Amino acid sequence: MPQQSLDNVSIDGFRGLRNLTLDGLGPLNILVGENNSGKTSVLEALSILCNPYEPFEWLEMVRRRDFGGLDETRIHSLRWCFAQRGELADADFMFQSHCEMKSTGAFPLRKLHVEYKDIVGEPSAKELERIARGTGDAIDEQWRGAEITHYVEADPTPLKSSLFDSGTHSTIEPIVIQLWEEDRMMGRFPRSRRRGNLPTDTLTPYSYQINRFQVRSHSQQLFRSIADPTKGREYVLELIRQFDSDIIDIEIASFRGVRAAIYLNHKRLGPAPLSIFGDALRRAVLLASRLHALKGGGVLLIDEIETGIHVSALQRVFAWLANAAKQFDVQIIATTHSLEAVDAIAQSVNDRIDDLVTFHLDQTEQETRVKRIPGELLLRLRRERGLDVR
Repeated sequence: MPQQSLDNVSIDGFRGLRNLTLDGLGPLNILVGENNSGKTSVLEALSILCNPYEPFEWLEMVRRRDFGGLDETRIHSLRWCFAQRGELADADFMFQSHCEMKSTGAFPLRKLHVEYKDIVGEPSAKELERIARGTGDAIDEQWRGAEITHYVEADPTPLKSSLFDSGTHSTIEPIVIQLWEEDRMMGRFPRSRRRGNLPTDTLTPYSYQINRFQVRSHSQQLFRSIADPTKGREYVLELIRQFDSDIIDIEIASFRGVRAAIYLNHKRLGPAPLSIFGDALRRAVLLASRLHALKGGGVLLIDEIETGIHVSALQRVFAWLANAAKQFDVQIIATTHSLEAVDAIAQSVNDRIDDLVTFHLDQTEQETRVKRIPGELLLRLRRERGLDVR
């Protein structure tokens, strides 16, 4: 089996994960386990691991979990990404902690050590000016915030130089960001991303709720980035026709000249906006565009892979997903609670079962235990013994 972008991963100190090791990752990986076993946390940790030169990924990660803004502040959300022992019950406690991640594979990162600490002070003059423009308020007091530092160790020569053209050395200066609770626009301003990150994307159970800011991104990924736009549309149509065979075409258009939107040309309905179709169709469009954007060695992280897909369509959709991921050389790491999804995934890759690896997670106070189940063993456990591997 060719080397994956991520072959082996270890995570310690991120949320509740303790001494977790995923050995022998494959092209298609499924994480199973009981509630609170750490499945979603693994995906979150991997999104950080794949972006070692972009500490602002921490903000994107906590937004995905707390998309409704239930936490008091984003700083509060960040604190809970690190191991703690009840210290946060004291509002005045100056919390600090760390986590560590390691990897092997074509991605040249070998170790990422992250340190977090609460800070009290004042942003730089440039930051104060920017924040004041965003809030319109006078700023003249000391603030509370957080400082995140990334220490990166990476191979100087990436194995896939076309994908990981980072120019990094095995050791570099620490990468530091400071975030402030009073900054209402925290992390929403354009920032320059450092090269060397692994192309990655995360789909949550709510990602199919496509908003207008994603339409431009979809347009670029599905149409403009392919030499022959017809091939791009056909690639997407192959998936979405699994849900509705009457769909003729997909386009991004503005019929009233207000703003662009995604339309599906339908035999019965004519050009119909994507919003009127079901969750499965919307998720399929998002899934197709994400896969193409990551082609050439990227990693797609999917939380609750079965979301929005009826059990009758699971095998067909997963077969398409496995084939597309292989075609575009995208490694998939997904979670599921569904035994039907596990069976459908195994059936969909039956002809190349070695591509599939299942990891069963079990969380204890001391460690996160992992049992690796190769694809062939998974089939035997399900077909011959009827065991529930979740």
